[in-house]
Amino acid sequence: MVARIIAVVMTLAGVAATAAPVTLSEPETTAIYKGADFVVRGGFAMGCNTTTNTAAPASRFTFDSVDLSGDGNPEVILTEINAVCFGRDGQAFSIMARNPDGSWRKVGGATGIAESLDTRQSGWRDIEYGGPALKVRPVLHWNGTEYH
Repeated sequence: MVARIIAVVMTLAGVAATAAPVTLSEPETTAIYKGADFVVRGGFAMGCNTTTNTAAPASRFTFDSVDLSGDGNPEVILTEINAVCFGRDGQAFSIMARNPDGSWRKVGGATGIAESLDTRQSGWRDIEYGGPALKVRPVLHWNGTEYH
């Protein structure tokens, strides 16, 4: 299995633009899933449908690559899409950062749609999130170790 991710890059104007898709190998995809604490069976992540609601349909996953830390190396926003598990927002996301040894770790997440902002805390981009019905969306800030 090969996963495709869409790389998000920031233009000089600060507006998100979509770059060419990036291909992840099965081992890389599995490493990201495992770093996010998903159970992986046969190369596929078992999302909320196996951990919180066994009657829910299988989740769909997307990967977005964006350099949140400003170090030139992309982090990954792993999104799990499942309206049964996540209600009105329909999805939840995990913010994944690569460790020096090449493994991945979860450094934040929430329910809703994630969007990186131009503002930064401790060098990392802030993450706005929530559903389409929210007039004011909450923002996650980097505290030096993880997003809160």
